[in-house]
Formats: sequence, structure tokens, C-alpha cells
Amino acid sequence: MFQVGIPEEPIIKWAIERFGDKTKKMIDCGAHMGAYSTLLAPYFEEIHAFEAQRRTFYQLCGNIFINEIKNIVPHNKAVTNMVEANQTMTLHVVSEDGGGSTLRVPQRDQQVLAHEKVKTTTIDRYHLNNVGLIKMDIEGNELKALHGAHNTLERSNFPPIIFEANEDEWFKEEKNRLFKHLTNLNYQIAELRPFTNMYVATNEKFLKE
Repeated sequence: MFQVGIPEEPIIKWAIERFGDKTKKMIDCGAHMGAYSTLLAPYFEEIHAFEAQRRTFYQLCGNIFINEIKNIVPHNKAVTNMVEANQTMTLHVVSEDGGGSTLRVPQRDQQVLAHEKVKTTTIDRYHLNNVGLIKMDIEGNELKALHGAHNTLERSNFPPIIFEANEDEWFKEEKNRLFKHLTNLNYQIAELRPFTNMYVATNEKFLKE
């Protein structure tokens, strides 16, 4: 982050203004080095940050430590659905900084740098309530993660979700299913411009508030 900055800083600042609530929890799936978690930590009661890749997880923990943040709970696990939970799966590492690493079978044009065994979990396993924001950037596994978070969403009255959905052709069908699932949960979806792959989903009750 020191070297390249924080590309999604405008989204984070907007999320602070729109969703920040010190009485609520946040869930950060695909926390990477902790840009969202560390900058949003002062505005939430507690943040659960999930990062699957081991090296990047250590960097996340380091950023939590050097910034003396006490309300981030880091988890070195990949978030998925009930079917794939509590397993050891293969994470395909496609970049030096951990960005883009995925449980999905890599595309033919993707260079895989390494393979790593990771533990899987669901969001529902943590029995969180009073969640005020969920962020998901988990390289195409967002729909599975949402299936594994249904009870959490329901308990928290379907909180806002900031999520990534790539424009690539290989993800087109999965993206349609993701959007349909969110719509079935009464979410409304909007692009977070100028980004072409970041979205926010909010429910009707939240919009009225």
C-alpha cells in the first residue's frame, strides 16, 4: 500500500460516510493487506477480516499491529458455502502481492505462480449479528460466500454489501447468477464508478433510511 497507494480509497471514503456506524460490525472478505479493514476500523464496533493466502494474511496482521488497531479480528481462511466449508482446498496464487489469488480453476491466460493449501469456512459459522457492512473481493467466489452467509444476512436485516464482479467473459454467467441472487434477496445493485468491476448492493429498507 505504501508503494502503490490505495486504488479503492474513494470507495472506502464513501463507505465511511454512507455506512460507518460504531454500533455495528463489518465483515471484510478478501481483506488482502487490510486497506478496507484498517481504514474503516474507527467507524465500526468490530471488523472480521478474512484473507486466505498465508503471506498476505501475515501482512494484514502486520498492518493491524503497527497501526495499533484493536477491533479487527483476522481470519486466515477462504470464505465459501456450506458444501465446501471446513475443508482444505487449493488456492491458486497469481500475483506477488496476493491480489487475484483464487479457489477457482485459473483461466488459460493466467500465470499461476504457486499453489497453496488453505482452510475454508462460511460467514455463518461465526454467528455474527448487528452487521452493518459486508465487503467481498474474493475473485469469483462471491456467490458461494453469500450462500454461506444467509443466516448472517437475515439476522442483520440484509446489510449493504460492497463487492467485486469482474467484466471478463469467463465470469459472465456467474455474474448473472450473483446479481440474480442479490435481487431475490431484495437488494438493489449500483455500480461504484469510475470502477468497472465494483458494486454496492443495498436493500429497500436501508435506502429509505
